[in-house]
Amino acid sequence: MAILSQSEFIDWKINPVTRAFFEAANERIDESKELLSVSAGLDANQDRFLVGMIQAYRELQDFRLEDLDND
Repeated sequence: MAILSQSEFIDWKINPVTRAFFEAANERIDESKELLSVSAGLDANQDRFLVGMIQAYRELQDFRLEDLDND
């Protein structure tokens, strides 16, 4: 795995492509929450899938440099 400095990670976070990616992730979260708000309970598998998607996108958004194995 590549070793990143704090400044490289910050540069990546503020890069326009990265920002657009995170905005798209926010949109996916909002879409999943909207779907859940109108269909929760109709299909348990679909509910679990949407909850998993929300959690995955949130984990991606919360990623920190410390989460990398920079040994």
